[in-house]
Amino acid sequence: FVMVEGVEADDVIGTYAAQATASQKHTVISTGDKDMAQLVTPFVTLVNTMTETTMDAAGVVEKFGVNPEQIVDYLALMGDTVDNIPGVPKVGPKTATKWLNEYGTLDEVIAKADEIKGKIGENLRDSLEQLPLSKALTTIKCDVELELSIEQLQATPPDVDTLQKHFKEFEFKAWSDELERG
Repeated sequence: FVMVEGVEADDVIGTYAAQATASQKHTVISTGDKDMAQLVTPFVTLVNTMTETTMDAAGVVEKFGVNPEQIVDYLALMGDTVDNIPGVPKVGPKTATKWLNEYGTLDEVIAKADEIKGKIGENLRDSLEQLPLSKALTTIKCDVELELSIEQLQATPPDVDTLQKHFKEFEFKAWSDELERG
């Protein structure tokens, strides 16, 4: 794995995802993190090993109701208390999806804020100043300077003895048994 001092793991993954897309390398990211949906392209898919699901662009639309290119705006509108992203009060997935399907982008939602009626429109207008920050906080960086390019990353044969030791230590019995069977 690759670590870069002072850089979040999501940004390293994002950078490699962007490199994979640019070089047309089919790549799979193993995650259950909804933020990673913004990285999906024709060359980058997500797999969630906990739910045994795979998500391509059509899967992003099916799950969130917006395209991968709209995920950052979707997340910015909804906010996320766990990640300290404010969003717009009372805006959940349905409203964020509705606005993005109607207006296309967060910038257009902001530009048309006066047209949105009711309390939710008022909440949007009250949140206009902080929405650019919410968008910045939800955006995974895809241009981190990395020591190794995606072309330089190569799979190596597994160190069976070390894997076996760790599988036993962490009680991954099924994997340990599988490794012993070869």
